[in-house]
Amino acid sequence: MDIFDEIRSIARKTQNPYLKEARSAGQKIMGYLCSYMPEEILHAAGFIPYRLRTVESLGTEKGDLYYSALNCSFVRHCFDKAVRGDFDFLDGVIFFNGCDHSRRMYDNWRDLYRERQAGPGFLHMLIAPHKISQTALNRYTDELAKLVRALEESFGVKITDQKLHNSICLYNEKRSLLAQIFAMRKGDQVPLTGAESIRLVLALNAVPVEKAVGLLEKMIDACQDRNVAKPGDLRLFMAGGCMEETDHMQLIEDQGGIVVADNLCLGARSVHTPIEEDLPPVPAIARRYLTHLSCPRMVNDFSSRSQYFEEAIRDFSVDAVITDKLMFCDLWGGEAFLLKSEAKRLGIPILTLEREMHGGAAGQVQTRVQAFFEKIANLTQDDA
Repeated sequence: MDIFDEIRSIARKTQNPYLKEARSAGQKIMGYLCSYMPEEILHAAGFIPYRLRTVESLGTEKGDLYYSALNCSFVRHCFDKAVRGDFDFLDGVIFFNGCDHSRRMYDNWRDLYRERQAGPGFLHMLIAPHKISQTALNRYTDELAKLVRALEESFGVKITDQKLHNSICLYNEKRSLLAQIFAMRKGDQVPLTGAESIRLVLALNAVPVEKAVGLLEKMIDACQDRNVAKPGDLRLFMAGGCMEETDHMQLIEDQGGIVVADNLCLGARSVHTPIEEDLPPVPAIARRYLTHLSCPRMVNDFSSRSQYFEEAIRDFSVDAVITDKLMFCDLWGGEAFLLKSEAKRLGIPILTLEREMHGGAAGQVQTRVQAFFEKIANLTQDDA
């Protein structure tokens, strides 16, 4: 099995051999929801951080008992899996106030545990500010210190500064390796598709970080002479929230494009900004996670996202932009509107897609993307 097959195998499953091996050896696994959750703290406490995912979801029938059909489909799929017991291998789950849809999963999971004793008993709500400021940083640092205490008291562990420092160095190495792979897409030779990059991050967030570093080293070697870009492919920037459906990304790319840059939960936000290793660990972790490449939940940081957007378009020679949002996601609805204005200012074509997670509608997506790409081709011919 080559590295691409191994990554594909890990990404498409809720569990994987690395998790099962670690579990058999007595290691604990902690689930979490968002890229604002510091994995370093969980690792320093002796856990394998595991990002919750909707892969292998059978639908939302059981999740819909707790949520309205007007709620985010990611949350409904994810909680449906929780009700069905798919996440019972976890020793705890840390929730996050990314949006009200995901924040409510804490309430529902807590009620589920009380009613049925289903899933892990350790459920912690982590609150992060929606703005970036010194006051917000102080508040977030306090929240992370509270999380440290909760883990220590609930599991009888001691999270020392030295353990945190070791974890910071390890996760910085992981980010650096992944950033190297993503940076390879700047040239004409593009070593992996957008679908493969999502698959890679999805897999890395479900294995011990030590294993993730080894997988990334193999991936770097495999990418050296690899080129998946076809002649005439449009170079795309993809922006959006949680996208796990690699088939959806592949469908977009199959119409004549290749994603070379992004602002996605399972994309650039995973690699952006290392943690400063010479500062006290908890404040350094708080600073990185509060100020890294943000998503629209950070209401006063669009200027930074706009700067990143403009730099990515230039550095990765982007031809077109696609924003892709889940239905009922007001945060990304507003962001798509703002990005449309930015794209117009920069003279770059942009398409906005909306979907339900695992919701089908492949024909509609294909038609819209085809029409978008054809429009760009016609404009290019007219300019010539």
